[in-house]
Amino acid sequence: MRRVAINLTQSGWIILAAVAVLTVVGLASVYVTDTHYARGHDGPLNAGKQGVFVLASVFLMIVVLRLGYHRIAQSSYVLCGFAVAALVPLLVAKVLHVDFGGLTAPRNGAYRWIRLPGFQMQPSEFFKIAYVLALAWYLRYRQNYQRFSGLLVPFALSAIPFALILLEPDLGTVLLLVPVLFSMLFLAGARKRHLAIIALLGVIAAPLAWGQLKPYQRLRVTAVLLQSESLRRAVVESPQDYTFLATKRQALEWAASSGYQLVHSKNAVGSGGVFGQGYGDGVYVTHSLLPDRHNDFIFALICHQWGLLGAVVVLGCYLVIVVAGLHIASATTEPFGRLLAVGVVTLLAAQTIINVGMALGLLPITGMTLPFVSYGGSSFLSGMMALALLISVSQHRPFLLADKPFERTADPSIRVPLGQDDPPSHATIDRRD
Repeated sequence: MRRVAINLTQSGWIILAAVAVLTVVGLASVYVTDTHYARGHDGPLNAGKQGVFVLASVFLMIVVLRLGYHRIAQSSYVLCGFAVAALVPLLVAKVLHVDFGGLTAPRNGAYRWIRLPGFQMQPSEFFKIAYVLALAWYLRYRQNYQRFSGLLVPFALSAIPFALILLEPDLGTVLLLVPVLFSMLFLAGARKRHLAIIALLGVIAAPLAWGQLKPYQRLRVTAVLLQSESLRRAVVESPQDYTFLATKRQALEWAASSGYQLVHSKNAVGSGGVFGQGYGDGVYVTHSLLPDRHNDFIFALICHQWGLLGAVVVLGCYLVIVVAGLHIASATTEPFGRLLAVGVVTLLAAQTIINVGMALGLLPITGMTLPFVSYGGSSFLSGMMALALLISVSQHRPFLLADKPFERTADPSIRVPLGQDDPPSHATIDRRD
């Protein structure tokens, strides 16, 4: 396959413009959260590191665009295999309580990072992209997902890496990938009622999963519920009726313990008002009152400095990316490209919703970064790789002279065998935005 020239489409330029705004906002916010800056000294170390990640991601994006998503698609299974293999040492380190010479040292009891010279790699971040690629490659040209049994294989294959990530533990990434799986299966032809049945089974199994969670993991969920003063009062007055939720002591100490981040995050958001405290100003900038304000809770800091106006700009940029991505998906008739585009859009949209939901106290704290804004090399690099693949779909997508992909057949007995990978015969015309 010939190498694709870098000739960005209209959708590609729109996406890059939105990402550029988010990146500038992120770098500016990370800069003022640096400990040295807050103490009145020079030395914005985190912002400098993030700048290096931005430059590296630009180079990586150019490589992906030069290769083209078609060529990368041929190695989807291989890339996913490497991504899953990178998760195994973390599980081994956790089970055997070894750090392999400092390579897999835990942080806050979690084994999520592999420490390399000058850089900490989080394998689960890169697995997200490999998972979307492999799932899109597997689902292309298949039409058997109108049957319930046709959904078992992708769910079963997803269970293994999901389990590895859960054991790190990293609940946030798994919660992020579930909507990706459902959206891609729906696009591939799965029926709504079948997906609804699977979702219902998950809800039914939730109480069983709740019993397997560790105490600190439960507190992350109950912390959101305990925002209700009336509920905390009920736990204090009748602790025997709420043993499944929290103890009397946890309810009394909620604001200073499990609810500490939620309290200060919401205070930071609310204190910003309409126009904010101003860049570099405000107590949540000059004082370290909000833990992880440079990554997980950076949205609260943005609201604190730039108020509602800043929040609207940031969320507007994500909306632009999602709309442009959906436009690319809808205009793409090639099955793999359409699945890939929908997977990437769902991935970024779900991650944004989860992070913003955490900052506003609507969702449990799961350690989820805000794409292209939060500090973190692995998150930024994987996000830019995802966008590069999305832009590549727009840049070089064939127009199929055949039936539209994933259309449900009138006769449900006519289906492609599950193991068939060969695409249907069709002619193609190179088409761009």
